[in-house]
Amino acid sequence: MSDQSALQAFNSLQEHYYSAWFRFHPERAVHVGVAGFEERLRAYSDDDMGALIALNEKALFSLDELDFAALTADQQMDYSILYNAISIELHDLLERDWRYYRPQDWVPVEAIHQLLTCPVEHLHTALKHRMQAVPELLRAARGYLQQSVERIPPSWLKLAVQKSRSGARFFRELYRHPVVVAKFQNPSRLQPLCDQAAVAMDDFARFLEVDIGEQARGSFACGERYFGNLLREAHFLDVSPAELHRFGQCLFDVTRDQLQEVTRQLHKQGDMDEVLASIRHNYPKGGPEKLLDAYRQRMKAAYDFVSSQQLVSIPEPQALKIMPTPEFLRHEVPFAAYQEPTYRDPRQQGYYYVTPVASEGHLLEHNWTSIDLTCVHEAYPGHHLQFVTANRNPANSLPRLLNASATLYEGWALYCEDLMHEQGFLSGLEHQFIMLRDRLWRAMRVMLDVELHCDELSLDRAAQRMCDELSFSIDQAMADLNWYTQAPTVPMGYATGWALIKALREQQSSEADFSLGQFHDQLLSVGSCALPLVIRRAFGESAWKLAREYVFED
Repeated sequence: MSDQSALQAFNSLQEHYYSAWFRFHPERAVHVGVAGFEERLRAYSDDDMGALIALNEKALFSLDELDFAALTADQQMDYSILYNAISIELHDLLERDWRYYRPQDWVPVEAIHQLLTCPVEHLHTALKHRMQAVPELLRAARGYLQQSVERIPPSWLKLAVQKSRSGARFFRELYRHPVVVAKFQNPSRLQPLCDQAAVAMDDFARFLEVDIGEQARGSFACGERYFGNLLREAHFLDVSPAELHRFGQCLFDVTRDQLQEVTRQLHKQGDMDEVLASIRHNYPKGGPEKLLDAYRQRMKAAYDFVSSQQLVSIPEPQALKIMPTPEFLRHEVPFAAYQEPTYRDPRQQGYYYVTPVASEGHLLEHNWTSIDLTCVHEAYPGHHLQFVTANRNPANSLPRLLNASATLYEGWALYCEDLMHEQGFLSGLEHQFIMLRDRLWRAMRVMLDVELHCDELSLDRAAQRMCDELSFSIDQAMADLNWYTQAPTVPMGYATGWALIKALREQQSSEADFSLGQFHDQLLSVGSCALPLVIRRAFGESAWKLAREYVFED
């Protein structure tokens, strides 16, 4: 096969694979702006899963037949991402079928909500068809979940119940949603569909509690072998779980010493709890709307600082809207979160969610110092800037868009906190205190990620460590741990990515023509995929080897 034939064959393979794959994953299609799938919910029947397995097996065979060396550098990267993503999904379908033990994945709230936040051409039809499909989907869920109730982790069952109940409330009020009101001629005509879907959600919650309930006693731990495979195949990180844990422990110890030193500068007796209490009590006054205004004010200040200092190019057009966290997400998002725009959104409209406070006491976590850090992390120059930059990249591809890695997007956001501290935006000792405390939290995430999935650490023991070492409340610790259990190797991405970016910058800054802004632009020029691949593509193989050695080798 000639080089040109290989290029064309790979492009054709990608096109045909994804046009079929999106039929099984319609929500992912909407997420990347591929039209034609917005009326569907995810596939779940035995016939569908059999067809997806066959599709993936055929795609791997076809990829194996291609001449990898004949592809361009960008295509080689896309080939590697695609091959590994298919391999992971195929393994999951054959060995870890989600339908039998992940009740939370059956709850279709995000599938409805995404139609309100992503540009969808025929919203009325899409919303109607997806809402109509909810009762049938949840009836099917019962049949699959009842086959292996003992495999269901109790914490996931509880999460699914919470998600179903909050989702039912969301569905009941859907016809009053601002987007629906603005785009529907007669929104009240949706109410019967909304009520029908809400009843199905409430019934599903009761089924989970009554019919499964105490029988759920499965383990969430994925095991050391699978965890190691994810490190290599999803994040292209050639380290073992044990090596990763050592890195997390080392970073934790160093960061704790640094935090204690800053604490002594802020409090003569070095009382960390006193310092934290003092910082927490300096929060925006005036109620919920004033809180959102505070976030908007500090987000704009961060944007202006990044722009004036030319720390990284800010892509245009782009927009970021601060709004209350949707109710169905509040049990998972205690404070704030970010939702990136779809690839083909012409406005590149992101959403910065801030969870409303139930009382004055809950405002303590929304103190001015933490708001500054959160705006840097979630908005500028953090998540929003990075994801929009990736979306605006003309060389982007479906494999990269669909396989983002926390080593890049979370590593970058954590690095941005450091960057904005050293550049003078986060200039107070209080900023440094919270930044180091948050880094300590991310270092613990690395260790807990490994221990929960490879060493069968219990949720109760993990939560107690977070309370003892980080002064978390038990509810805050459990909310955080719940998503660790569902997404192995994602929690480790924050601190791991941060450390690799810091190491890369250290080596690159020794070059005579080094420019900080150009370094950041180069780092963000590849996409949101695994950081090791990004470093190799943007800076070369030797740069990756040096960064890896600096972070992981004794």
